[in-house]
Amino acid sequence: MQRLEFTLPTVLILGLLSAVTPLAIDTYLPSIPTIARSIVAPIDLVQLTVSVYLLTFALLQLFFGPLSDSFGRRKIVLIGLTLYMLGSIVCALANSFEVLILGRVIQACGGAAVAVCVPALVSDSFSKELFSKAMSYVFLVMAIAPLIAPIIGGAILVVFDWHYIFLFLALMAIISIGLFSRYIPETLPAENRVPFSFVRVIKGYRRLLRNRGVVGHIVTGAFHFGGLMCLVTGSAFVYIELYQVEEVYFGFLFGAGVVGMMLMTTVNSQLVEKVGSKKMIYISLGLIALASLTLASIAFMNQPPLWALLLATTLFIAPISSLGSNLMVGALAHAQESKGSVVALTGTSRFMGGALSGGILSFLHNDTFVPMVGIMAVMGLLSLSTYLLIVPKNTKVTS
Repeated sequence: MQRLEFTLPTVLILGLLSAVTPLAIDTYLPSIPTIARSIVAPIDLVQLTVSVYLLTFALLQLFFGPLSDSFGRRKIVLIGLTLYMLGSIVCALANSFEVLILGRVIQACGGAAVAVCVPALVSDSFSKELFSKAMSYVFLVMAIAPLIAPIIGGAILVVFDWHYIFLFLALMAIISIGLFSRYIPETLPAENRVPFSFVRVIKGYRRLLRNRGVVGHIVTGAFHFGGLMCLVTGSAFVYIELYQVEEVYFGFLFGAGVVGMMLMTTVNSQLVEKVGSKKMIYISLGLIALASLTLASIAFMNQPPLWALLLATTLFIAPISSLGSNLMVGALAHAQESKGSVVALTGTSRFMGGALSGGILSFLHNDTFVPMVGIMAVMGLLSLSTYLLIVPKNTKVTS
């Protein structure tokens, strides 16, 4: 049994695998208004396809996490990438809302299998001291996906039509299968695997949910991620419809936040071994609180200038990778015996928060920017409050 080596090719491949879901969401964001017109469906219904993806993705991680603990990481990743490819093809052939939803569900099943295994692969191979740093670099590579995905989606939309966006996603899945099969070994030895049992899985999750340290770290990340997904769901309407930004330029506006995320990820990778994960969590939450208060203020404006909205959302997005990687360190420090299950519970909670915020946004849609910025502000402040109130104060988490 082999371990991963901390090399550039390894980081790039793991980053590509982590980018599967951001690609599935962000690449087709500029096309949401076009899709709505093409399949003759209300735009808020098409926006709901984002939440459906997130909800399916969230729930299926609970299943694939324990499976990876029982059968190894490689098998689950390859199954996931195959499902993702098939789902993308179904979406590309869709001519109705029902078929589009079906394709998104299949896509999400595959995305869940892949996403739950990436942190487990890293955790199998690296010590706790290197986990946050390694995941920061993975997040850094992953950050490129939402930066360029809307740009690619906008370009495809101009040259071809929205169906080709999903063919692009299918092609990315095929490339990922080839690279993963060739360069990433199995990292979970057979002797460390546990027999799969639904009873054991349920008991394991029950034990984790009773662990205050695990729950506190997980829910903190879920609230912040919910705010991020609210932005992802609502940004196309706000920028394209309200601010009249052309579809081809949408990705550049959305990418401003991802640039902030890349900078913050770089800072985390340089500082985490010096100051520790706990301090990096506080720094990240401080930025999120500042962004949330700014967004709350913007919600009371008639129509804030575009630069003000971009600045606030960028500040909100920037800490996502540094916060996520260090919260994962904290969660694993409290429960290391079932890494796949811990990662699955983390991913499920994050994307359940995303699906919830996206659903609330669709429900509160009133043709203004207020629901989006208001929900983001609430989610950010709940993230800070959860960490301060639930995570045990005597928790000692190193880098």
